Amino acid sequence: MSDIQFVISEQPEEFALAAQLIDGRDDNAHPLDHQVFFDSRAVILAKTLEGEIVGCAAIKAGKGTVDKGTVDKGTVDKGTVGELGYLVVSSHYRRQGIAQGLTQKRIEVAKALGISILYATIRAENTSSQANLLKAGFQFWRDYLSIRGTGNTVGWYYLALSANVDAEAIMLSLVGDRIQAV
Repeated sequence: MSDIQFVISEQPEEFALAAQLIDGRDDNAHPLDHQVFFDSRAVILAKTLEGEIVGCAAIKAGKGTVDKGTVDKGTVDKGTVGELGYLVVSSHYRRQGIAQGLTQKRIEVAKALGISILYATIRAENTSSQANLLKAGFQFWRDYLSIRGTGNTVGWYYLALSANVDAEAIMLSLVGDRIQAV
């Protein structure tokens, strides 16, 4: 993996190439919402030394607030909460640690952005992504049923990046009225 660089992309043409990589993934369970992707707080690319984009991952725009009635501390600025998403590695480059490198770089970037907690949702059958997050220090929180009505179970994971985070309250605010899987 020493020939792979992990860089923050700020160029629209690189965003477009990364979106193509996501659109072409072999498990395309959910079509990419291009506008949401382009509005991400950070897009990290895995690039070969020649500049070929072989993987990408994003920190989506901050989501959710904690209601004052839920937490004594008041509201949580949504800028302190970041959602991980869109991690894709080209099929020719898998099993080389690139997904783990993309996740580590997103953690570094999140800290630099002042994000206090990262979270991700992973379908139950996506054991590779689950292992990637756990290896990076994420905690499994709970399973919920998909809001898309598919009957799929989705695991929720989080990583507190600062010591004073009330992860339970933040996670409860994020899941909203989803139904917990039994």
